[in-house]
Order: sequence, then structure tokens, then C-alpha cells
Amino acid sequence: MPEEYVRRKPGMGIASRFALGLGLVASVVAVAASLLLLNGIEEIGGTITTAAQVEMASETTRLNALNAERPGIPYYPRHADSGLVVKVGKGKVDVDVDGEDKIIFLASLANQGGQGPAMSEAFYAPLDSMASASTKMIILVVLVFAAFVLIVVIMALITAKRITRPLNEMVGDVLKISRGHVDTSISAENAVGEVAHLAIAIERMVDDLVESQEQAQALVDSLSETANLRDVQRRLRPMDIPVVNNWEVSTSVLEAEGPGTGDFVDAMRDDEDGFVTAWVGAPSISGLAGALIMTMTRSYLRVRSLSGMALAESIDAANFALHRDLAKGMYCTVMAARFNPQTGEGEIVSAGHQSPAVRFDAASGEMRTLQPNGIALGFDGGPIFRNSVETLQLQLKDGDAMFMYSPRATACENAAGKELGEKGVYALAKIAIDSGLEAMQAKLLQYLGDNAHPDLGFVLIRNTKTNENKSISKTH
Repeated sequence: MPEEYVRRKPGMGIASRFALGLGLVASVVAVAASLLLLNGIEEIGGTITTAAQVEMASETTRLNALNAERPGIPYYPRHADSGLVVKVGKGKVDVDVDGEDKIIFLASLANQGGQGPAMSEAFYAPLDSMASASTKMIILVVLVFAAFVLIVVIMALITAKRITRPLNEMVGDVLKISRGHVDTSISAENAVGEVAHLAIAIERMVDDLVESQEQAQALVDSLSETANLRDVQRRLRPMDIPVVNNWEVSTSVLEAEGPGTGDFVDAMRDDEDGFVTAWVGAPSISGLAGALIMTMTRSYLRVRSLSGMALAESIDAANFALHRDLAKGMYCTVMAARFNPQTGEGEIVSAGHQSPAVRFDAASGEMRTLQPNGIALGFDGGPIFRNSVETLQLQLKDGDAMFMYSPRATACENAAGKELGEKGVYALAKIAIDSGLEAMQAKLLQYLGDNAHPDLGFVLIRNTKTNENKSISKTH
């Protein structure tokens, strides 16, 4: 897992953190508010009690001095801890002509022994003393509750701000990414819970988008490279070789899907002496670079061959130029044949080509392989290459044929994973010699099925005069 993902490992979720934090703050505030409320109630209670006592003493003294009367006032008895029975009532107390609303407390001792009526003492208190106490209590409760609500709201705002800060940072980073700055990292260092999950998801999404863009660009580049390679290959078509003395020269390239390997074929005829030259080549690398190597090799070989040089001399001159121009490790293999359709005299040269040419001898009905010595073009520009090149002289007769092919043909597999191998290639050579390259290519495609294959080049040189009356007896 990337380092940034480990650093932002999500912990407790936002809902859990918010509930826990708010619960803790609410608990602390509730405890503080309860203590404050209890202290306030105690203080207010003490103040109210003292004030009530003072008022009661004052009113009692005043009304007793005025001989106040208490007609028709209902009383409700209350028993004090001291044993006194205190009757409590509310009503008007007559004082002179006016009446005053008061709370009356009649305290009397219990009648002991049933002797005489119980003595009672009247105490008077104003009615608004309880209202004043209730008002003060309500004000205290409202203040404490308001403070509690305010603190909880502030805590909620702080928590919400802490949550939204990384979200706002992420929004800014996403906007930067949307404007093309894909290297922008999601800066949500303080993100927790679901926000951290979101940051990780966005980073992964951006990584996937970048990777998809790179893959899409690579695909576009690959398709463009493939199109360029195919355009180069299709423009560099072999010459049309006229049939002379029943000798025909045909070439074929079975193109791969995708960039391909750049294997190529070529055929040309020198108008001055009538010699025909044909070859099949395979660059060491594929893609557009391989196409460039193929183009250079073909150009050098054409110029030298059409100038009348012998085949080995043409190969040597092309190698010298390629060794000078190609980077280290780049090379191209070639199997080339040159013959005179008038006399049937010919020669064959290999420059590191690992696939031997196949020759059909019409007189004996046999197929033989021809593999001259030689190293690939571009490895060495001096005497090492020149001394390695071997030229095989040929005398082609009526009905004879030669078949040359790409080295990668033997490694082609069918749907079952079975390689074509040398025997399979020789079987294709027989089909080509008997029926032509088109029939051979159709048989090869049938063998391959839907399996992928590299670029495959084929060259066929055959004399059709007596070939149709001969049969191929064996393959060597």
C-alpha cells in the first residue's frame, strides 16, 4: 500500500467522532451547569428565605399592632418537625376599612390534657414573596440553559469546521486536477473517518485516470506507429517481374496485427543484364524502428544490386553502410537469391538468416535446404563480415523452384499451442511450389486460426514449364 494511504489510515468514523465529542462536551457542560444551578438555587433560596423572614416579621408586627382580623379564610394544616400544627391560608386581612391579601400562618401547640383551647399565634407574609422567588428561579434556569445551548452550538461549529476544512482542501485539489494538473496530491492530512476514505478514493481515482490516459496515449502512439509502419511497408512494394522462359518470381507478406516485426521481401530485375534478385529480411527490433532498419537495408541492397554488383558484393556494401548508420545492437538478417532467367545460373547468399532456403529439384523430385554461412548486416563493417559471407552457386533448370521465408515462421502456433516447426514450413513450401503463394498463405492462415503471428515474408522462385508434371518425393 502506498505511503500516503498508510499515513491516512481511517480511524473512527465522522458520526462516531461527532457524537462522542459532542457527548463529552455536553456532559462536562451539564455537570458545570448543574453545579452552577445548585449553587444559584442555594444562594437564591437563602436570600429568599431571609427576605421572607424579614417580611413576615415586619408584616406580623404591623398587622398585630393594627388588630387585623381574618374573617372567613380557609386554612390547611401543616405539621412542623417541632410538633406544632401550622395552619396556612390565603385571603384578605381586614385592617381598618381596607383589606390586604396576605398569607397567614397560624401556629399552635397541641392541646395537652384537653384543658382549654390550644393557643395559636398568627404570622403574616406578603403574597408576592413566592412570585418573586419563582421569577428568580426561572431567570436562573433560563440563563443556565442558554449557556448550555450556546456551548454545545460552539462545539458543533468547531467540529463542523474541522470536518469541512479537509473537504474544502480536497475540493480545491480536485479542481486543480480537473484543469489538467494531474500531479496534484490530495491534501487532506487532517482528514478522519469517511473523509479519509474519500481522500484515498479520490487519489486512487486520479491514479487510475492518469494510468488510463497514459494507456490511451500509448494506444494512440501504438496505432500511429502501426499505421506508419504499414504505410512504409506497403509503399515499398517489390517490382513486378515479368515471366521469362517460364520463370516467375512472387512475393508475399502476411502482416501481423499491431506494430509487427517489420519482416520484408523484395524482388527486382536489372534491365541491362536481365538478372533477377529477390530476398527476404528480418530486422532485429520491431515497430517503427524496425521499419526504418528495413527501409535502410532495402535501399542499400537495391542500389548495389541494380548497379550490377555480384550478390556477395552487394551484401558487403550494404553491410558497410548499415554498420556505420545503425546503433549498437541493431541489425538485419537477409536471405538473398540472384539468377539469370535465360540460363538458370544463380547464386544464394545469407547474412545471418537462420531460416534456410528450400530448393526443389524437379529432376529428382526432392526438396533440399540451402544455408550459406554469414553474419547479420550491421554487426561488423570490415573483414570479419566479408570473410563470413559464403556464396552458393546454383544451376536452376526447368521445373526447379526456390522458397525463402521469415525466421519467425517456424515459431508460429496454432490454437492448440503447437508450433509450425521446420516440417510445417517445408509442407508450406511444397504447397507454394505446387500451387503458388496464395494457396500457401491460405493454408497457413487456416493453421493459425485466431492466433496472433508476427510479420511473415515469403519469396517463391519457380519454373512452371515441367513443374506441374513432377511430384515432390522427399524433404531434406
